[in-house]
Amino acid sequence: MYESLVSMISPPVAVALMIVVGLTLCFAGYKLFKFYTAAIGFIIGFILGSYLWHFSWIPPLLGIVFAIVFWLIYKIGLFVTGAIVGYIFADLILPSKLIYSYPIAVLFGLMTLFLEKAMLILITAFLGSSAVTFAIYTVASGELFSTFIIDPRYLITLTFGSPLFFLLWLVLGIIGVVSQLVLAKEERKPGE
Repeated sequence: MYESLVSMISPPVAVALMIVVGLTLCFAGYKLFKFYTAAIGFIIGFILGSYLWHFSWIPPLLGIVFAIVFWLIYKIGLFVTGAIVGYIFADLILPSKLIYSYPIAVLFGLMTLFLEKAMLILITAFLGSSAVTFAIYTVASGELFSTFIIDPRYLITLTFGSPLFFLLWLVLGIIGVVSQLVLAKEERKPGE
């Protein structure tokens, strides 16, 4: 069901969404994390619902339930965000992935809980940078959008495989981190 839903999105709409959401996350991800965590909750609930039950109303309902839980219990969203990033990181760079991926996912989840601001700024800036880089690659290469969404590792392989796209990803991520730090600092100034 998830794959059929993704294939229904037209590539131009998907690219536009990736750019808008990517830039928003890159430059204001920490500030908007509560909304982001509800969106992550919805996506996780929807995907889980579509794999476990094939009734048309269960996936969206489960997505809404997860979104509400992630919104209300902020720490769950923090941990899950860090764990997903840790799992993807381990899955990409370590040999014997299965052995190391889960403990590294838990470690990243715990780091995100305890180093909330720093980790969220890094995660959202580079996640947004990845989305924008992916969208630009899709437009430049003319490749089909749906194949990337089904297997995001393909995007990461392309990003790090091309010096130009890697540089775009890195520079945009660094600018995102700096801009989020400035926003966070400005937010703190008036009420110091």
